[in-house]
Amino acid sequence: MTGAGGSGVSNAGPATRTVSFVSAVELTKQEVFGACQALADADRVLVAAHCHAEASALGDLFQLLEQRLTSG
Repeated sequence: MTGAGGSGVSNAGPATRTVSFVSAVELTKQEVFGACQALADADRVLVAAHCHAEASALGDLFQLLEQRLTSG
């Protein structure tokens, strides 16, 4: 929300944040299945749009998730 006459745009510089990551992320089976479905859907759309490099990258991620799901 902006004040009277405000444009909603801040003139402040970019905020600096420190981000730290945990060593592992645990997902439920349902979350992984959902992610795999979304990747497969996006892959088909990218192939249809002739974006083969991008589709290949999604395919690689799909295979990684699938491998992790079945090797546990």
